[in-house]
Amino acid sequence: MIKQLPQVKIEPEDYEFIEQTCQELLAGARHLADDGTALYYPDTSGNYTACWTRDFCYMVEYAGHLLPREEILPGIDYLLSGQREDGGLPDRVRQDKVPVYSPWPDDSPLSTELPTDNAQFMVKLMDAYVDLTGDLDAFLARREQLYDAMATVPRSNDGLVYIDPNRPRSPYGFTDAVAKTGNVLFCSLLYWEACQRLARLCAAAEYHEEAHDWYEQADPVIRNIIQFYDRDYGLYRAASEDCNQLDLWGSAYAGVIRVASKKQTRIIGKFFCEAGEVAIWSGHIRHLPVGQYWEQMLADFKPDDYQNGAYWSVPSGWVAQVMATVDQQAARDLIGDVLEVWRTEAVYECISTVHEPRVPGYVASATNVLGAVCA
Repeated sequence: MIKQLPQVKIEPEDYEFIEQTCQELLAGARHLADDGTALYYPDTSGNYTACWTRDFCYMVEYAGHLLPREEILPGIDYLLSGQREDGGLPDRVRQDKVPVYSPWPDDSPLSTELPTDNAQFMVKLMDAYVDLTGDLDAFLARREQLYDAMATVPRSNDGLVYIDPNRPRSPYGFTDAVAKTGNVLFCSLLYWEACQRLARLCAAAEYHEEAHDWYEQADPVIRNIIQFYDRDYGLYRAASEDCNQLDLWGSAYAGVIRVASKKQTRIIGKFFCEAGEVAIWSGHIRHLPVGQYWEQMLADFKPDDYQNGAYWSVPSGWVAQVMATVDQQAARDLIGDVLEVWRTEAVYECISTVHEPRVPGYVASATNVLGAVCA
């Protein structure tokens, strides 16, 4: 794994509860494809009925030790079976092995263009599998598919992931309904991370020239990511054109994967420690500061609902990690607030101060928190 911020130390009984919650959700999310492959859907309540690339990545990356190891690589291959001739990877693959390339229902996709995070998540998924099992041969047998997928990610002359304002498409999957354009922060962070992981895997296999090439691909991102940083607020902005707004999730993640400097990470951590309901409610995190809504959307959502103002625990662990750089107790308290919701209600996809919570039994909400903590 690439170097990241330390996990937040919590009470053993809380860690055990999170791990048990993840085990139960993973068991409930497991389904068999028509060909017998074990698939893990994003939730246990039947809302998302396919295997999503990014969701499966988060499961393996943050809770892979709770999955049967013999089911992970077939799951990866199930997703890779949907790769197009141009290298494009599916957003998800259905139970009947039909790949779907755009978010939203099959008959009403958000865009005809690929999302700009599928390739990065597939790389992260493969790296997480190798890290878990030591099966470097699995990577070597599939590396050309990963390289072809990475070549489909659109980038600007700055080396950052780019979405044409005239042809908007889904960016990072947990904002797939948001029409960010220009250079986009979160997918650029994921691109840098994927390049680093590919370089590490190649180096481990002694493919040193290929490792060098991937480190070179990562370099422009690390040099140019500063263009998203807003010094007045100490946070990163989501995109350079449409939706040039403060990105709470992206700011935390930049700190976690150490793209942000140590000073920037502490500033981000301090912001969250002091933010209160400007950013946090019951330990769950808003995409934007409270009162703000995305300027452009690919799908219409009411204010304070779903990706347009609800609060999520998918990034709560990342936020706790950056908070811990300035206040360990505040970070533990954040996790405690999340667990209170899980214990008294459910593990939701998101919650709202105005609307009903969405999708109980949402797996990434739990696995992502698990990956950020230790006992």
